[in-house]
Amino acid sequence: MFEEEEFKNPTVSNDLQDQINSTKTSRISVFMDKVHSVDGLYFISSLLQLFLGSAVVALSLVGSIQPVWVATLMTVFGSITMMSGLFMLHRTIVFAGTFDSLLQKAIKQVINNQN
Repeated sequence: MFEEEEFKNPTVSNDLQDQINSTKTSRISVFMDKVHSVDGLYFISSLLQLFLGSAVVALSLVGSIQPVWVATLMTVFGSITMMSGLFMLHRTIVFAGTFDSLLQKAIKQVINNQN
């Protein structure tokens, strides 16, 4: 009765897809619509962690931080921040839309079994 779609991106809704396809909307507004989800916030925060961690490590290695022991501590904390940012970025990209696709499959199965 109902055929499943062969390919559908579960992370992009139909309204958002229509906005992307229309020429009237700007790229900034489409980006802001994507960011308003939890995954978008995780993505932005992980990029910010990567940037700030690498900035701290770079400042420590260049010698802008004068006491050597403080520069060493800042390098360690910057490296830990970069590792946690990479991990969060990886988790956000890998698990984006997993729940949505499972939920969509379950709803389609229930609708097919009712008919």
